[in-house]
Formats: sequence, structure tokens, C-alpha cells
Amino acid sequence: MSNGQIFISYRRDDSAGYARALYDRLVQHFTKERVFMDVDAIEPGLPFDEAIKRALDQCEVLLVVIGRHWLDNQEGKGPRINDPQDFVRLEIAAALSRNIRVVPVLLDGAGMPSEEELPEVLRALARRNALGIRNSRFDADTETLIKAVGKALGESENAAQSSSGLSTQNLRPGINGQWEADVTYDWPNARYLEKFDFRGEEDEVYGTASFLGRKRGILEGSVCKDGLRFIIKTQEYLGADSNPRDAIHRYRGKLMGNEIKFSLQTEGGYSEHIPIEFIAKKVPDTGQ
Repeated sequence: MSNGQIFISYRRDDSAGYARALYDRLVQHFTKERVFMDVDAIEPGLPFDEAIKRALDQCEVLLVVIGRHWLDNQEGKGPRINDPQDFVRLEIAAALSRNIRVVPVLLDGAGMPSEEELPEVLRALARRNALGIRNSRFDADTETLIKAVGKALGESENAAQSSSGLSTQNLRPGINGQWEADVTYDWPNARYLEKFDFRGEEDEVYGTASFLGRKRGILEGSVCKDGLRFIIKTQEYLGADSNPRDAIHRYRGKLMGNEIKFSLQTEGGYSEHIPIEFIAKKVPDTGQ
């Protein structure tokens, strides 16, 4: 790995969806070779702990992604962060010991852990200036984070300001129009023909995306030179008498001719979901 490495530390059951979206944004600016997140950066067959140690030895910025369950207890035990073998604890302790830039990234109003809540080896984390990322301002907040990371790595301000590549009017791909996808969700017997209607100009995407066959409004849509990202919101019920919980469905797509390869991560609701992938195909325009 090269100089200027960025390491993303996160808990999968706390912030996997956000961490993946943040990884994608960082890669757009800093390149894949400079951003380490375990799912993508560890080659098959390599020991997990050794790969992480090598990455930590060479990184210059550690992003500690903290959601609302970051300090949760292990089953039958105390907080996971108190376990000397906890990978998140080991990652942060290694970075603090090297005195590199450690940036807490607080998700959707998550609180910063206090010194009293942290083991002694991590208490310096509580004194690090944090940045927040909110679902309602994901693009703007990640842009602020990218600028801060770029500055820590010695980038010029002009380079940091061009990080996302989203303001590229002349490079807007052929996203607009009708698309369809055969989507199999991560629970039994859940296969639907989903339909998408993308509209917009410059870096904006709006319109509708169906979920379980029902149209939903697209929120926070944006486009870059070869893809797009957006979210939709639904409500999930545990049973007939349960109160609904908001669920956020985060789509990231890469344009490949008349197809878009999508990754979908669902957060919130009553259930945990793994990311799913599917291909959307453009519907021919039959208008005269």
C-alpha cells in the first residue's frame, strides 16, 4: 500500500451500510488503493488480523465510524470495547499509539463516547475532534470529511474541493429514463420486478424507485460520470400490532451501457439486512 493511506474502522452490526457508502465516496477521490476497509481490501486467503495490522502500520488517517450501537454489550458480557481482543479497540489503540490523525465520525446524531466509557488505552479518542454524518445531509457531510482528510494528507485545498466529481454537467451519463430490475431480496420468497424512473439535470437525480412493487420517491439522489446513488424510505412492521419503524434503503449504481449494476443496503426497521446486488436494464423509449 502506498503513502497517504486511509483506514476505516467500524462495527458491521453498527454501521456497515454507512461505512460502505463512506468507502465509496473516499475511493472516488483518493482511489481504491489508498482506502482500507476490510471487506474490499483483504485478498481471499490472507489472515484477517495480519492484513489489518499491515494496513494500520502504513495508514496516516484512521476514521472511527461510530453509530448508536458502537458501545453495545457483548452477549452476557460488558461493552465490546472493553474486550482486549476487540478488533475495533485494537485498531484505534494502534493508531493512537502512532500519533496519527484519528477522526471520530458520528452517524445520525450518535454521541461521542466519554473518557469514562472507554478503556484507558482509548481515552485519548474522546479528546479528538469529531465530524458528523447525517442521512439527510450525506453528500454535504461526506464532502466536509473528504476535505478534512485531504488536508491531513497534505492535499491542496483545490484538490480537496474537487473530491466527489459530482458537479460534472458535461459528463452526466445517460441515467434519465425508465429502468427495470428483477430483484431478489434477502428474505424467503421475496422476488419482485422493480421499476425506476430517473430524472434530473447536472448532478441531480430524482424521480421514483419501486420497493416490493410499490413506487417510492427518490431522496438525496446524485450522479457522477459513471453511476448514481440515492435513498428511499419505507416503514417496517414487526407484526399487526407493532409500531412502524423507519427503514432506509441506500442504492449505489454503476452505469454499464444500458445496464446499471446496483448494490442495495437497508438500514433501520426491525430486521438486519445484508447488502444485495442486482442489474437494472433500460426500458426502450417507444415514444414517437
